[in-house]
Amino acid sequence: MFLKHATPEGSRVSQGQRVSAEIQRIQAALAEKGDRLQKLPRQAVWIVHCHSGQSYRLTFQPPPFSAWSLHPPDQGASELLGIIARALNPASLPPVVPEASTYQQQLHPWCIMQLLPGLQRREIARFRRRNDADAYVRVLRQRASGVQYVVVFDPVLDPSALVIQQPSTSI
Repeated sequence: MFLKHATPEGSRVSQGQRVSAEIQRIQAALAEKGDRLQKLPRQAVWIVHCHSGQSYRLTFQPPPFSAWSLHPPDQGASELLGIIARALNPASLPPVVPEASTYQQQLHPWCIMQLLPGLQRREIARFRRRNDADAYVRVLRQRASGVQYVVVFDPVLDPSALVIQQPSTSI
């Protein structure tokens, strides 16, 4: 299970410093829920100990993925990824498909969506071409076999381009 890593463009902060800052935010969010985070020595791996007794491996996948991953992938991992997403980007509540259309979204209409419980979905990545999205889904499925991903065509329409027709009242 992956959570796309948000990297501010033009940032002068090193990747290690960003990961360290994100781990502190993740740790605080998990502590509020009653879970704890344990760093494994000499590895870029953390163990998430849930209050339910379940444990997960949290790792940061470096570029080109630039994503956080949790193993084993199951419903509990999906819930933890939601908590992590809110901790890393508080403005993105709820962690489903964002509503704001951007130029980047207009250029990349092919989306990879992760299917979550409760008929929710999370956008993983966007691509200009369908074959690029399909290839990325194959990689994601190899890395996390228990997670469901779909490729969708999501053209972002400019609201000013929409024409609303008034119903005619003539008989």
